[in-house]
Amino acid sequence: MKKFVKITILFFAVMTSQTVFGDTYFKEKKKCPICDNKFEITVIGSYTTFGSKKDFQEFGAIGILYEIMINSCPKCCYSGYNSDFDTTFTEKTKAEIRQILEPYKETKIDDVLECEIAAKIYLYFNAKNNEVAYIYLVASYLLKYDTAQVIKRKELQKECITYLQKAIENQEYDNAETPVIYYLIGELYRRIGDFDNAVKYFDMVLGKTSDNKKKKKEKKYWLIEVATEQREMAIKKDDRNDI
Repeated sequence: MKKFVKITILFFAVMTSQTVFGDTYFKEKKKCPICDNKFEITVIGSYTTFGSKKDFQEFGAIGILYEIMINSCPKCCYSGYNSDFDTTFTEKTKAEIRQILEPYKETKIDDVLECEIAAKIYLYFNAKNNEVAYIYLVASYLLKYDTAQVIKRKELQKECITYLQKAIENQEYDNAETPVIYYLIGELYRRIGDFDNAVKYFDMVLGKTSDNKKKKKEKKYWLIEVATEQREMAIKKDDRNDI
């Protein structure tokens, strides 16, 4: 399975390394490793990011970057990243994955459900918790502005929190990354309206649970700044999700 980049400080950087200020796409043929169905997916060729939202969602000339990040086989619903289709499985593995896909046979598959199915498949393969968390985070981005699916969006953010916490417990991040993940957990708690836990995690970032001033000084200024801002929103019980 694809080993996706960790959720780190890189998501908060303003990245303009792309040479084209726009988004381009191309079609790529795929063959499903479960049912051998042949189909085409849309792949992004280039895009430009100008920065990121407070939950690390990148913005800029990115087009449908998140909508096409995860794909599904139109026949059996096997879902994953582009590279997850470039593999082969044993017959035993195919049969077990088909059991995971069985409930979705008669379901209309949309971009969010593609992510949810992919997350279940990643869990089947014992992927790192960080990788599963990112899939749920992407799914929550897809519903960011959908006022009709607020409950669903919050469910996805809760799932992301769960796997970020498991990733920390399993020491999937190094010492420099962990405060960033604490921040993201706090921000997701704020967005789902769990303000007490939001403040708790923002305090962990800001060092308010410790008197170790040296450690506080070592933290990145941007992280202190944004955690302070979002903590104030949590104190005011502001669960705004569009930022």
